[in-house]
Amino acid sequence: MVTIATAECFTHGILAREIHAFAQGYEDNFASSYLNLVNTSQKDCLKDAILENKCSIFDLRDLSVTCGLFIPTLDAVKSILKIENPLEPLKLIDGIKVYDDIGDIEMSILMAEAVKKISNTDIGIGTTAGIGYGAMAIVDDDMIISTSSDVNANLIKPNSNNLYNRQKSGIEKTLKILIYYLNDNLDKIKDMSNVKIYYK
Repeated sequence: MVTIATAECFTHGILAREIHAFAQGYEDNFASSYLNLVNTSQKDCLKDAILENKCSIFDLRDLSVTCGLFIPTLDAVKSILKIENPLEPLKLIDGIKVYDDIGDIEMSILMAEAVKKISNTDIGIGTTAGIGYGAMAIVDDDMIISTSSDVNANLIKPNSNNLYNRQKSGIEKTLKILIYYLNDNLDKIKDMSNVKIYYK
């Protein structure tokens, strides 16, 4: 069993819910809203596995969500995630942290590492977005995968459609990367836009 935990800001805890739903095999109204994307990504990995004479892919039922946290505020970053010295935000809106793209990348990694540590899971996911494309990070003991959404938005001058589309893009991209990661298909991840892989 592979355990996973999320610390989410602009994805509003949706990643944890979606991962839990497809890992549990829920169907109909209780199923993952992104099941088609997940299944398509799994099929992509199966094609590559067959070409490499592996003929197997990661069984999503072997994935377990330990917790999913919605962490929009700086206070929650400090008190719940136990990040003592988080990056100073550009602005606080009712306590909600607002960063630019560079800050979001750094904070998403810090959040992913922190939630992995406090939950003692195999994988941590962190997401945060303020001004720009936002950032998502997937971490394990050996690797950090950092990326951004494909939609620009601004939390300070909010446009509901832009914020929704950025969130949707971030969720879809993170789920795709997670499926490729679980199937040990880093080539697929490297082919995606704005993705960096770091080894610890």
